Amino acid sequence: MNSSDPSMQPLSLDELSTLEQFLVSEQTPPDALSSLEMLDGYMTAAAVGPQVFEVDDWYASMWDQEKELTPKFSSPEEATVISELIVRHNNSITVLFEDEPEEYQPLFDRVGYESDEVRKLAVEEWAMGFIIGMELAYDAWRPLFDDEEAAVLSMSIFMLSKVSDDFDHLTDKEIAELTESVAESVICIHSFWHGDGDLSEEEE
Repeated sequence: MNSSDPSMQPLSLDELSTLEQFLVSEQTPPDALSSLEMLDGYMTAAAVGPQVFEVDDWYASMWDQEKELTPKFSSPEEATVISELIVRHNNSITVLFEDEPEEYQPLFDRVGYESDEVRKLAVEEWAMGFIIGMELAYDAWRPLFDDEEAAVLSMSIFMLSKVSDDFDHLTDKEIAELTESVAESVICIHSFWHGDGDLSEEEE
């Protein structure tokens, strides 16, 4: 990432921790994106998908998909800090895909977890966040779903989110393989929408 703009820089571990503590707190609405991983997946879908979003397009929806409920910040200062962290995280993802999309890694591949089970939950939440992000412009995503070759790219994400019963029939090895394929799938999805649309090179 070449940008030196502070508003575009990735969050530090301390900043990620601050944001995570707020997301899991009771200050957020009941149906808000409730983990860093879910937020990361959500923002990634918005960044790689077919539609360009302004902050207002996705910010309200991350707290409540009906855009009716908002967080209860303890002070104006907290509201500023949390909002700036969220926007910076989004900006860093967007800039990465503009400059070096081949370097993308989902958050669950960039941070450590206390156990395999915790990491599996993190992957599930990331995948669910990605699906919620696609739903911001679901109709615009239809060409990918209607393209037999391209639709495979999103299959691992849908399976890892457990939105269907398919996950229950997977072995641990298959789950691990799907998890490892997420980054490459996202890079290829980005290429589908923003490259030349030819996936053959990426799949070789």
